[in-house]
Amino acid sequence: MIGFIGGGNMAEALIKGMTAKGMKDIFVSELRGDRRGELQKAYGIKVTASNTEVASACEIILLAVKPQHMDAVLTEIAPTVNDTKTVVSIAAGITLSYLESRLKTRQLIRVMPNTPALVQEGMSVMSLCGCSYGPELNVVKSILMSIGKVLVLPEEMMNAVTALSGSGPGFIALFIEAMIASGQKMGLSASDSAELAVQTLLGTAKLLDTGMPPSQLRTMVTSPGGTTEAGLKVFEERSLRATVSEALLAARKRAEELGRRE
Repeated sequence: MIGFIGGGNMAEALIKGMTAKGMKDIFVSELRGDRRGELQKAYGIKVTASNTEVASACEIILLAVKPQHMDAVLTEIAPTVNDTKTVVSIAAGITLSYLESRLKTRQLIRVMPNTPALVQEGMSVMSLCGCSYGPELNVVKSILMSIGKVLVLPEEMMNAVTALSGSGPGFIALFIEAMIASGQKMGLSASDSAELAVQTLLGTAKLLDTGMPPSQLRTMVTSPGGTTEAGLKVFEERSLRATVSEALLAARKRAEELGRRE
């Protein structure tokens, strides 16, 4: 049985992906009674208010709580977690060494998912503790693949991952907000401007997902002396590349500051 401690948005995204792929035997602990009811009704899963009940019953336990609640949760479930259980944390900044210091299992996995998981288009990165894993590792990969794509990277890359794919949706959303607002300034309605900007983003992403390098797509769209060239010139003059780099470095630095280390 696969257990979730916490029934928030990311947990629901995973549960939705899992049930869509036919994965069953899901057990969720959630403090809020109304939320338990919602999850049970929507996905037909087992729910409880007890974290220890989930930890005792499940072989794979996904910690889907906020980082500030992790101390209390680990203290609560530690007596029921032994070396036969695999524990997966999707909480930002919670390191493998920290989990290892609190639990009696070395089958630990740290995961950084991102918000597009809510529509099964997520990008998740797994980091492993270096010990041997059983078949549970493939189960965890399957869970993450149900909400998008998965990479396995060393934990020292996790802060960079947090900056790029974790914070990335917020950065991209800001760019789209600016495009929509600019469209309105040029006379487009809010709805038309939003549809144009969002569909342009989706289409561009699908083209790049074919493996086309971004530089090639940019060249395809840019005619000498044309409109795209005029706009790109402004981005270059305003140092867009440097701004993006600075933003990602700032996000990585903040991830380092927030990281929970033993």
